[in-house]
Amino acid sequence: MYKIITHPGSAHKDDFLSVSVLLAILGNAEIFRREPTSEDLADLNTYVVDVGMDYAPERHNFDHHQDPSLPCAFHLLMQHLGHHDAAILMFMWYPQMSMMDVRGPYQTAEHLGVDSSVLFASSSPIDGYILSTFSKVDSLSSQDDLYLLMKAFGHDMIAMIDRKMQRLERLKTEAKVIQVKHLKAIVSDIDNSPKLSMELYLRFLNDEGVVMSITPSNRGEGWELLRLADHRIVDFRAIAASPAIRFVHASGFLAKTQTRLPIHEVVQLASHAIADVGQG
Repeated sequence: MYKIITHPGSAHKDDFLSVSVLLAILGNAEIFRREPTSEDLADLNTYVVDVGMDYAPERHNFDHHQDPSLPCAFHLLMQHLGHHDAAILMFMWYPQMSMMDVRGPYQTAEHLGVDSSVLFASSSPIDGYILSTFSKVDSLSSQDDLYLLMKAFGHDMIAMIDRKMQRLERLKTEAKVIQVKHLKAIVSDIDNSPKLSMELYLRFLNDEGVVMSITPSNRGEGWELLRLADHRIVDFRAIAASPAIRFVHASGFLAKTQTRLPIHEVVQLASHAIADVGQG
């Protein structure tokens, strides 16, 4: 059986993500949170991540602390597994998580052009709880709930890369960019996870004129109309009184129709949510 060794003490996203992906790839492994021995570092059936002061992927050792030029252990592992380049494209959080781990929040905030308080304010209590739970264990086996959660998480992350890549290619083929007054909307009738990879498709289009998306609703039988990039010229509260509308968010960024109207009708409806030039 494989072994996965990562550092004891406080757990971080770097070691947690690394172990989760390894569980998905290896299928079955024991997890140990301790310092590795020389035997561990030499054993090809033992993966040592974020600890050990050695980066030797051919021996399955993935630490970065001994070399400030290296990215985090998770990036080193993803490079070894062949998922790194795709992850950079598919996950907006992926590049920054390495910077956070290697350089810390203050240099990361400076790089992003924001105050460090923004990063601290956006930290998730869910992340904190799960990492704290991981930090309290010395070992995990397939009988442990946390082990099963981490393995499922790793599987989902790798699968999501493929799903997002496939959806992006499908959007390039099937989605339409339609004129709505003086601006544009993305219209897609893909039902399954309708907003999947939409942010990637927007990046691909690189068109500032696109201000909303029209996709099947994931709640009910109608369309979902969504303001993109918080373009305030779009305010769906302007169409809240229409009998075709089932729901409009109180802040006006989202609306849902009662039924799946013909495209030309929903586009006409959406046009009334765009302020005239000079008013927005």
